[in-house]
Amino acid sequence: MKLLLVLSPLSLFSQMREPWISKPVAEWPQIALTNNIQYKNGDRYILPSFAYAGTGFLINNGTDTLAVTAKHILLIARNKKTNAVSINKDLLLWSMKPKGNYTDSVVIDKLINDDASEIIEGSKSSILERDMLVLSIKKSSKNIYPLKPRYSIPRNGEKVYLIGSAYDDATYSVIEGTVIGKYGLDIIINFKNPILPGASGSPVIDANGFLIGVFSSLTTDNQVNKDVAVAISTEYLKDVIMKKPNLNQPKQDYTDLIVKTTLYSGPEAAINEYKKLTSYPQTYYYYNFRSATRNGLREAGEKLLELDQVEEAIEILKFNTEVNKNYYANYNVLAKAYLRAGNKQAAIQAYTNSILRMNDRSVNEAFAELEKLQ
Repeated sequence: MKLLLVLSPLSLFSQMREPWISKPVAEWPQIALTNNIQYKNGDRYILPSFAYAGTGFLINNGTDTLAVTAKHILLIARNKKTNAVSINKDLLLWSMKPKGNYTDSVVIDKLINDDASEIIEGSKSSILERDMLVLSIKKSSKNIYPLKPRYSIPRNGEKVYLIGSAYDDATYSVIEGTVIGKYGLDIIINFKNPILPGASGSPVIDANGFLIGVFSSLTTDNQVNKDVAVAISTEYLKDVIMKKPNLNQPKQDYTDLIVKTTLYSGPEAAINEYKKLTSYPQTYYYYNFRSATRNGLREAGEKLLELDQVEEAIEILKFNTEVNKNYYANYNVLAKAYLRAGNKQAAIQAYTNSILRMNDRSVNEAFAELEKLQ
């Protein structure tokens, strides 16, 4: 019976709505909380200016009440003793409180998905791939409402809401959005209003009031040509609750696959292989196609340049600017490849495209490079 309750899909709620969801937002129950964390060694936040670390909330999974937030808040609430998602032995106090409300609170017991093998920061970090912490609790005020998870896949075009306590919010805010895609665990959402810092870890609920994901980060999307939100699906929450083994294994990097295919079969074959892999939703569970810190196409182009495969690198890097058209650095690498090939005019155009996407001389090297070329 417990297993059925934990894995309950939305079908059990298909004829149900949370009674509060039809009311004005001001009448919704208290959901969004702030994370207040301190470690035994005295560490709290990476900078003294932080008053709390992102947003958290409660869930009711049918058998227990648990707390949830984003994994990357450990970059802010940083225990300098370790670079791993492993805090239980060093945690002094973790409470969650409604912003502006000093009466109600949640007292955390421990981190359920504590994992000493998962790296928080650095080139080997993969915390954004499964950007969710699940915590057991010691006690909670009765006025704080636990959300019920939904485990079925959200539909494209489905209306959703983010409930967050950003640093600039007096209490909390609710932002309406629309699901525009799902890639592995990542739900991509176009929200009507900007999401401000401090909202990391906010719950994303469906139009019936059930939890579908946890806000992780922002990314660019070519469909809407603007910043969109990434929410980590409750699929990962289910895996944590069910104690799935090897839960936080990093996704495979596809850089070497692109390089090898290019060397053996040419850049066109490598591009077709990339298109084929990214056309299957299942592959996003295994390859880091949507990594916030890595770009396998750009890195493949750079490796090909190191191997003096200049024309092949240009083809891969050109394709990268079609797939990831909004990031300025992609054009800078392409410009360098054109210069290696002796194509000055194409390099100038690539650097110009870079500046159109990052018009900040202190950040973008394209300004200085263009001055040299012109």
